[in-house]
Amino acid sequence: MTEIILPIGAGLLVGFLIGLTGMGGGSLMTPFLLLVMKLNPVLAIGTDLAFAAVTKIAGGIQHRRENGISLKRVFWLSCGSLPASFLSAQFIIHQIDNKQLIGHTLPTILGVTLIVVSLIILARIFRMLGPTEHVDIVWPAPWALVLIGAIGGVLVGLTSIGGGTVIMALMLIFFAIPLNLLVGLDVMHGAVLAIATSFNFIFAGQTDWGLVGLLLIGSIPGSALGARMVNRIDRRLVRGILAFFILWAGVDLIFK
Repeated sequence: MTEIILPIGAGLLVGFLIGLTGMGGGSLMTPFLLLVMKLNPVLAIGTDLAFAAVTKIAGGIQHRRENGISLKRVFWLSCGSLPASFLSAQFIIHQIDNKQLIGHTLPTILGVTLIVVSLIILARIFRMLGPTEHVDIVWPAPWALVLIGAIGGVLVGLTSIGGGTVIMALMLIFFAIPLNLLVGLDVMHGAVLAIATSFNFIFAGQTDWGLVGLLLIGSIPGSALGARMVNRIDRRLVRGILAFFILWAGVDLIFK
């Protein structure tokens, strides 16, 4: 019974966080699959990407209804992220028999990425990222969106984590965009990126579909609920809790 309830509960929590903040997907789910469900790193990445694809579709649809997402900007982000994620995912898949890389180096990369993600979230909480006062909305030019998407795509293909958080951080550092619009853009682009990248791992047989199904039972209603609450909840408190758990997971992966 625990093998059923635990994934459903994890899916509900992570789905809610994805819908609410645009973060927390792979940053929580991949460590959960590695540390709690005991999957090998490549299988954990493939399972998380399949889970994230469906979850972010549900959240993205709700965000489009609530905030109106620019599909043109999703397209430009995807022009950079999709080829970058494909190349990095293929690299990892073709190294699956490399025990040193998969057993030691990849978990360390995952751990370091999680720590960086947690620090970015904390920087946002303390308003060290993004505009500190009201300014006119400034969206990136198409070439900048392609470059930002490529950076996120590499992370997603290699680890399934950090792409959305890093993309949001770069957008906040260099541009002035309302957070509700940015979260919606990130969730919709994340769905496109997760779908495309997940096929690399699906075709390689690195996806646990039974586990994906249990996670989705919780995450689909969770992501829709999070998206509906995006303008009604103190997201600084939620991000603080999220940052703590991500930091803990990153340290645990490095020193396990």
